[in-house]
Amino acid sequence: MKKKIKLLLPLTLLLLLLSCSKEWLEEKQDIKLIIPTTLNDLSLLMNSSQFLYDGRGAMEVSCDDFDVTLEQYNSLWIDFERKLLTWTVDVFPKLGYGITQEEWELPYVQIQACNVTLKALEKIKRTSSNIELYDRIKGSALYYRSKAFLNLAMTFCKYYDANTADTDLGIPLRMSDDINEPIFRSSLKQTYQRIAEDLILAATLLPQNAISSTHITNSGAYALLARTYLYMNDYKKAYDASQNSLKLNSYLDDYNTFDPSESYPILSKSKEAHIMIEMTTGYGTSGNSYSSIPDELYDLYDNNDLRKLLYFNKQNGKNVWRGAPIGNNLSGTATDEVFLIGAECAARLGDKVKAMEMLNTLLIKRYIKGKFLPLSASSDLDALDLILKERRKELLKRGLRFQDLKRLNKDPRYAKTLTRIVGNKVYTLPPNDKRYLFPIPQYIIDYNGIEKN
Repeated sequence: MKKKIKLLLPLTLLLLLLSCSKEWLEEKQDIKLIIPTTLNDLSLLMNSSQFLYDGRGAMEVSCDDFDVTLEQYNSLWIDFERKLLTWTVDVFPKLGYGITQEEWELPYVQIQACNVTLKALEKIKRTSSNIELYDRIKGSALYYRSKAFLNLAMTFCKYYDANTADTDLGIPLRMSDDINEPIFRSSLKQTYQRIAEDLILAATLLPQNAISSTHITNSGAYALLARTYLYMNDYKKAYDASQNSLKLNSYLDDYNTFDPSESYPILSKSKEAHIMIEMTTGYGTSGNSYSSIPDELYDLYDNNDLRKLLYFNKQNGKNVWRGAPIGNNLSGTATDEVFLIGAECAARLGDKVKAMEMLNTLLIKRYIKGKFLPLSASSDLDALDLILKERRKELLKRGLRFQDLKRLNKDPRYAKTLTRIVGNKVYTLPPNDKRYLFPIPQYIIDYNGIEKN
């Protein structure tokens, strides 16, 4: 008999933590009353701050967007982070010191809340008077669960290969609100199919206009669907999803309107993000005192490119990051990413004209007014080269670079050996190395006996 899952906070504790409803916190209340039973309860649960964070920190620390000095490296107080930086991770430990394993625990907490919501909705009648709220809640639960599944798959699974996805290990697909349900790892194909199917349904349920910056819309669901299909190498479906998203919301910020004299000129003013989701991590590497941007990345930006001015500061000869659209670690989708997905897929599908049209639509908003010369491509491959270069420049600090390295390493034209020099030691990560696959936390393996990576 399989051991039962130990993935999540107990349900009642979860709801107490996530709820901001005064009624749920009254003293001596019967514990059964904590379980949400009304649309108002479920709406509060789906608008919890827990959903505004993604745990992809390990991927971000392990990518090639960081330089660290020996002094910075030694100042990191978590040895696990030093292992992430040097690609020497052999086990995901239970960190302690009040630091949770956010790459694993956070998404499963979110998944449990979504499953509780979806189960409760089955007991509430959908009527003409509540249809808007009912559909928004259901769409939100499907969206957040899909996002959590995708983050887990990106971190703990191989890159998707249609030839082996039936047998490659995916993640435990928690579909029930029963925390005692035995678990097993689904196939990678089952994992991505579930993500895509739920996002397709979510897009039909969610509204076009957000109630606030913390509510997701149908455009955001299509954007996450486009990201999912891109990571399945299904370029036609990814392109179609990107176009569906842009039909609903194609807004791009004009970086000429931002003030470069501000400490964080883009931080609170961007309207591109579909929802305010930040990549949370207990690691210090993303902080400017612990790392800098490599010169080879900084030098990719033209002097007329406003991103070079708005994204970075020079401090003691180092390139210091100073912010993304809503924070130092934007994790949710935004319209700039959707334009880049659409452009890349158009190029891969043989339409370099459309690809460059989409890329130039984005870039004209990023250059000094009157200084941008539209890019052109002599071939589809030339267009793809330009788009992938701009993808790295635009989506810096989004927690996507490591996954991009995994997928691009499958193509000899883009495969790259990562190198990090710390003091007099040189660390490398060759293309397609097994270290691109993070181990499932050992305490989860010990308790559940699920298959290791």
